Amino acid sequence: MDQQNPRPGVGLTGASLSRRGMLRGALAAGLAVPSVPLLAACGGSSQPKTNDTPGTLSMTAWEAYPEQIRALLAKFKDQSAVPVDLSLIPNVGYGPALQTRLQGGQAIDVFYNFAYASTKYVDAGWAATLNKLPGVEELIDDMFPASAARHRLADGRIISVPYFSAVHSLMYNENQLRKNGIAAPPATKEEVYAQSKKLKAAGVPSPYAAYWTKQFLEEYFLVYLLADGITPFDGKGAPAFADDPRTLEVMEWWKSMYQEGLTSKEVLTADPGAHVTAMAQGNSSFFELHHYFLQIVRTTDGPESKNVTMLYRSPGTSGKTLQIGEVIQLGAKAGGQRAQDAWKLLKFYGWKDDSGAYSTFSSWAKAAALLGPYPGLFKDKDFLAAFPSYFDMAKLEDAFANQSDVVPARVTPWYASFQVKVGDRIQAMLLGQAGVKETVDSLASDAKNLAAAGQ
Repeated sequence: MDQQNPRPGVGLTGASLSRRGMLRGALAAGLAVPSVPLLAACGGSSQPKTNDTPGTLSMTAWEAYPEQIRALLAKFKDQSAVPVDLSLIPNVGYGPALQTRLQGGQAIDVFYNFAYASTKYVDAGWAATLNKLPGVEELIDDMFPASAARHRLADGRIISVPYFSAVHSLMYNENQLRKNGIAAPPATKEEVYAQSKKLKAAGVPSPYAAYWTKQFLEEYFLVYLLADGITPFDGKGAPAFADDPRTLEVMEWWKSMYQEGLTSKEVLTADPGAHVTAMAQGNSSFFELHHYFLQIVRTTDGPESKNVTMLYRSPGTSGKTLQIGEVIQLGAKAGGQRAQDAWKLLKFYGWKDDSGAYSTFSSWAKAAALLGPYPGLFKDKDFLAAFPSYFDMAKLEDAFANQSDVVPARVTPWYASFQVKVGDRIQAMLLGQAGVKETVDSLASDAKNLAAAGQ
């Protein structure tokens, strides 16, 4: 996904210092944009020699909440007696830097990764499959069924464990809607449009906010399709969206939202902090992005911050949404006791500690309102206590269990290149440089051609 990647994130290099502080939680979720070289020629590597030397493990992560990561690793050492040497890479450029290290032969036992790259890393021999490791089936079975497809591929290989998960959600200013005679938040895209028109006429400058940069448009493409019950890709990865006439209706709605000024003029380039500020100040009434941005809006100092709440159903005929998340992988060089210890770390960090608690996920929940893909989390007192009271945890659980899809095609090796095409083509459509049907047809051709080349 991030290849100028439409994943959680673009780099925040243009943000102010205050905005950087405000977006630390987003950075913890991997808001960074690996560049194109990450996706270049990953194949052809020989199987690395196995490192069977027990001792200190090596772990690489992106640079967010470093002290919290160290505290988690200290707890792991207390439980397992296995020390871990942590190496941090800046969020922006993480993917290419990690790839360079692995290509250069550096032995990394455990590493954060973007889900879009996880299959590629296994195919290249940089990350190990997990199928034969003890307890891995129990770990997968502990997940929401929809979530497991991010970690277990269609061919049966298990390639990663969760770092965090999130769902796309619509946040809205409850007070602003009520003051303008809108009794309920929108249930459909048509209502999003109609309410935005009404709010615009009432003086709200940019009623609808979203992170429509080229690097991120692919997520919205899937969110908007899923909400109207449109299957983006079939089980073989073919672009099913192109055969559904409702896709054209979705794209026409999208184009109207932008061209009629219901979003800000900067929506195609602005970072998430600009939209958070717009919500906090009352300059926008709706904001579509990952659920944890509600915490960021609420804790931002603005006159409307406390009036923002969440609609746990995506506006559309089906109400479904996109479930996203990043992963942790096991390096391919470890063997023997070292591999066993690295697997213990992977389970500790991406599942449960030795006491059976989801301690890592509770830690991230407290820091940044991040979620994990396990139903048990929503019964865990420590985890639930970590979330602010303005989150409806029962509705978030339902979003994971019944109202979201991970879209398995997103972890296929060809898909990251498709994401780049989505950003280019949809921005051209929004700017009036390409027609709606032309855009849909071109995206379908892109998907078919890239999938064929990837095979």
